[in-house]
Amino acid sequence: MKQIIPFIPISLIAIAGSISHSQSIKGGWTICTRDLQLRETLIERANERELTLINAYGIRSVLSMDQVLFIVKSEGEVESVSADELVGAPLPEPSPVRLISLVDGQTIRGSVMSPKIDEHLAITMMAGTTVHGDAHIPLEHILRISDQHPSRNLKQQEIVDDLVVLRNGDRLSGFIESLGSQVQIALDDSVIDVDMNRIDHLHVANDPESVPGIYLRFADEEVLRAIGFRYMNQTPITVQVDPESLGLEDTGNSDWRFESGTLASIQIEDETERVVPLVELNAQIDPIGDRDWTPSLRLLHSNASHPAMQRIDIPSPARIRYALPDGTRRFACEFETPLEIWTDCVVRVTVEHRGKRSTLFEQRLNHDQSSASINIELPRATTSLVIEVDPGEHGPIQDRVIMHRPRLLVGE
Repeated sequence: MKQIIPFIPISLIAIAGSISHSQSIKGGWTICTRDLQLRETLIERANERELTLINAYGIRSVLSMDQVLFIVKSEGEVESVSADELVGAPLPEPSPVRLISLVDGQTIRGSVMSPKIDEHLAITMMAGTTVHGDAHIPLEHILRISDQHPSRNLKQQEIVDDLVVLRNGDRLSGFIESLGSQVQIALDDSVIDVDMNRIDHLHVANDPESVPGIYLRFADEEVLRAIGFRYMNQTPITVQVDPESLGLEDTGNSDWRFESGTLASIQIEDETERVVPLVELNAQIDPIGDRDWTPSLRLLHSNASHPAMQRIDIPSPARIRYALPDGTRRFACEFETPLEIWTDCVVRVTVEHRGKRSTLFEQRLNHDQSSASINIELPRATTSLVIEVDPGEHGPIQDRVIMHRPRLLVGE
């Protein structure tokens, strides 16, 4: 009998191969959607309306931007910007070019000039590799002015009065009357002038006023609210800015260009929903079990592109309580115990709501079960989140749990 050899189209073999073997994603992004899911993917193109994605299997899909909370570049994938690449470089030390953070969430870069308008900051504005002209920004729109490469831990401080911090560490607290090549600040019994080049950073006691929109953050720390933008892999990014919000005259051309590799993250500001990183909430730590003390929590990966991507190192045994913002609806994270340390413990997540306490998650972690994920909807009117690490049957011997990317969904 003649042997029959079945015919299988080559295209089907190719499809089967592509489905069964995923490829590692280089140059990828992490997208946090409104259900707090984290999605690792490539972005082929994007604009203010939608994203075209490619997953590890090479399959394309489209995601509406209104389903997104934030997008960050994978670790180590952002092209850093050196001092020589910044507009105006090479610059003397200390650099006259500053980062200016505004109350609406934008951060711009510019060289400070003497103001021509009272109660305004005057700068020559720079972005990417382009100078965009002179801007005049009302002082009530400014939160902070700092060096081009500030400490990643530099945040808007809770202050009652304006604060000026000099390069030698001295601090002046009072009321800033003018900003320019010299900063005039009124103290308790005098008014003094301080050269801007003597100042490391300053804070103005204005309240942040979040404006809904899409915010693009770049490697040189600029953050711009985009009316529209166009992104394609390996091509320059075009961002349509709001000139008035930046103190610029509207010339009819508000499109700015950036190198694609310098885009670090995209943040969606929404009045109805927002993501709150757990690391930004105050933690009350109490020992449990036989101990009457517990080590402090340690924050890991503090230079993450978004604080919700940071990690918390939890010693055992311990109980950590977080008071939650009103309207907190969902909590997600991943628990892991390092395999190089002998760990056998129980992780428990409970919530307090309407005078009751409910356990939502409990998992024993050890060498055989070293990790677990949680993404759960919280009961209505939840006021507190409690995370407990109980020692297992062997007691608290080097027990340690790392909480990866803990995040909350707050909103209607």
